[in-house]
Amino acid sequence: MKFSYILVVAALVFGTGCKKSAGGFSHNASEPITVSAFSPASGPFGTELLIKGSNFTGDTSKVKVTINGVPLTVVGVDGDEIMVAVTAKTGSGPVVVSIDGKTGTSASSYEYVYSYSVSTLAGSGTAGFNDGLGTGASFNFNGVRGQLCVDTALNVYVADGGNQRVRKIAADGTVSTIAGNGTNGYADGAGAAAEFNNPCGTVLDANGNLYVSERNGHHIRMITPDGVVSTYASGSGNGTNELTSVVVNKKTGAVYWSDFYGNGVYALKGGVITQVINHSLPCTLAIDASGNIYATQYDDEQVWKYTYDAVNDVFDNGVAIAGTSHVAGMVDGVGLAATFARPWGIALDGGGNLYVSGQGGGDNSNCVRRLSAGDWTVTTIAGVGDNTGNLGGLGTDARFNQPTGIAIDKNNDMYILDMGNNLVRKITVK
Repeated sequence: MKFSYILVVAALVFGTGCKKSAGGFSHNASEPITVSAFSPASGPFGTELLIKGSNFTGDTSKVKVTINGVPLTVVGVDGDEIMVAVTAKTGSGPVVVSIDGKTGTSASSYEYVYSYSVSTLAGSGTAGFNDGLGTGASFNFNGVRGQLCVDTALNVYVADGGNQRVRKIAADGTVSTIAGNGTNGYADGAGAAAEFNNPCGTVLDANGNLYVSERNGHHIRMITPDGVVSTYASGSGNGTNELTSVVVNKKTGAVYWSDFYGNGVYALKGGVITQVINHSLPCTLAIDASGNIYATQYDDEQVWKYTYDAVNDVFDNGVAIAGTSHVAGMVDGVGLAATFARPWGIALDGGGNLYVSGQGGGDNSNCVRRLSAGDWTVTTIAGVGDNTGNLGGLGTDARFNQPTGIAIDKNNDMYILDMGNNLVRKITVK
């Protein structure tokens, strides 16, 4: 509705100007294009942006306006003014006007305001087990703070800890079971022949194999694309105590997992489970393209980064990037000035921004927070920390009940394992 309104208004405002412009002004190819100002200075998708400058053209087909290389919709030109509509996921940056291959760039940046719309992708909201479409399916997370992951086709893979199964949610919300038969046990095999002991984390490698960490099973399992389950790593002790998440370095194929009570991050090296990061109570891991690992730290109430040295295949001792050490709270702010309350899930988007989902329950963490790449400014984008519920809506109008796992797809949309509600939620970003 808003975008249609913009087009109508622009037609009324610029209609006379465009007719005049055919004989009243023209672009001089030998002169520079200038962008002197624009207003408003910030706004979300659909914002009407008025650009002022010089050496524009009345032929709107030749005018291109971008921010971060993302094209905006040109709806009118009148002399030294251009009206555009801001498109979805534009991001913040200078305004660039291009005409016949020449460009003019604003000195200041437009600040794009993202919107976060929360909806239910799958689950009835009642603990149970049922495959089906959307709310016709049921999950039983049963207090297992599960993680999830998403592939390029927008299929979401969910560790359903209470049901002792691994589930897949297609892009349309159809839920199916890919492995596990509901028995709390340990057995490799194809599909329903396999058994799990509280599956917790999921991650895909570059070949489409799915790795699953077991909270209480002392194993890292691997599921091939055709549903055959095998054991990737196994033991009983540090490295295999309570396996809360798993990640894969897509370049090297290395698999890393967090052992909550094993006080660190582990990997299989030369057939031996080896501690690669030493830190107490790591919850969930994320890994970037350079192999650096980010972790939520339950006891520290912080988010840490561990830098990877690819030449020597080692990590440094890490540094806290957000959250005040051992101070619980839900204060937004820059880096260490922010506070968390038992942060749990963590994921990276395509721009290097981190997103953290709290665990809720006895902690005020029923929300999703954003850590901006670079200065790690923490902002609450969905839900309210000390409010529990099951509501869709925009941003802080939405409600969660103990959100744990979080995954981000190729479009930078998010998926949340809403443990207390037995739902998988989707956050559409615009």
